[in-house]
Amino acid sequence: MLRVIVGRGGDRQSLQRSCSATSCPAMPADYYLISAARRAHRLRPGRGYVFGRDPAADIRLDDTLASRRHAEVRWRDDESWEVADLGSRNGVMRNGERITTTTPLADGDQIQIGGQVFRYHLLPPGGDPASLSAQAPQISEVETMGPGLTFADMAGQGAAFTGALSEGSLMDVVQFLHTTRRSGRLDLLGSALGSVWVDQGVPVHASFKDATGVDALADLAVDPPPRFAFHAGATPEMISILSSAQGTLMEVARMVDEARRG
Repeated sequence: MLRVIVGRGGDRQSLQRSCSATSCPAMPADYYLISAARRAHRLRPGRGYVFGRDPAADIRLDDTLASRRHAEVRWRDDESWEVADLGSRNGVMRNGERITTTTPLADGDQIQIGGQVFRYHLLPPGGDPASLSAQAPQISEVETMGPGLTFADMAGQGAAFTGALSEGSLMDVVQFLHTTRRSGRLDLLGSALGSVWVDQGVPVHASFKDATGVDALADLAVDPPPRFAFHAGATPEMISILSSAQGTLMEVARMVDEARRG
């Protein structure tokens, strides 16, 4: 068994993950609903969130189009989220279509509950929801849930998302990109700039200081810069990693383990 110590975004506790000879376990993700007023609602796995005018609702909607208990976003056994209409007057829309049954949510889905619109997003552990502000749903009405969040300008303008890395958490982010089949460039920002390119979630190139390929990815995993920014759609300058995603993750795990023991 190969061991990699990785950190969970937002938690101070380190988690221990292991890779077997055939596969690595799925890494965690953070889940958010971003409102039209750019307010970020983090969804915690293992529970449900009721939307409505009821003062006891988890996410209260001060909206005449909303029922007292209008809709619920629920955690599923397959570790994803779904949305259900709780018998509301005006229904629940997902991507512009009214749902008739409990409906699973995919990254980027837009849901309308009463007169309020939210967009569902996955972020890698340590991802900063502030970087999703530009992707907030656009509606003509002003959302009345609350004042929303004022997001600071981020260093990675134009990035699909940004965030902070703790010791060992880079491979959480790489696994997230693999699981969600993202394509683009992951920039690691600090005193030295490193980058990892992925194609449909598969690492195809990495560079850090004088190293490239798996060596660069392992160096970044051992001593990652403090922040990251992911730019969707960016194409690699070269191909330096030819193995499968699982093969790359296992090799990096082995190299990191050796570096820490040495």
